[in-house]
Amino acid sequence: MSNPSSSWIAQFKPGDRVEISPHDRGFRGSWYAGTVVRREAKNTNRYVVEYDQLYEDESGEKLLQETLDWIQLRPPPPPPEKKVQFKFGDEVEAFYSDGWWEGALTAEHSGGKFAVFLRGFEEQIVFEEKDLRLPVQWVKGKWEPRFEQVQRENEVS
Repeated sequence: MSNPSSSWIAQFKPGDRVEISPHDRGFRGSWYAGTVVRREAKNTNRYVVEYDQLYEDESGEKLLQETLDWIQLRPPPPPPEKKVQFKFGDEVEAFYSDGWWEGALTAEHSGGKFAVFLRGFEEQIVFEEKDLRLPVQWVKGKWEPRFEQVQRENEVS
């Protein structure tokens, strides 16, 4: 990818904490924690990143490193400003299999647990509230709620 001229493109530095969205089959719609190792080359927007919890092989001895385009990286999202009251139909991200996966809340269970349909796995899984978050988007260098969240907040107001 050539170096786009837009000034809002994130410029990451070695050591920056990021979330990584692999585009590999089976990983679409997920975000994994990691660290920027280095920029691939001067005047490019490709970065070598190291995952926190994904490994190169089954032995789990060496963390996976990949070279990815800047569009696959974002800073870790900020914590929510207020406690989230999840409800049926909410678009959420659920922490599963070492990453955050897109899904929809399909049922509320007792004890603060929620059933979520994870699109990437095409199955419904029950999660504790602590393993759920509302999705946000990194747009032009700032965090913005997704459309569904804005719509929901407007209904409450």
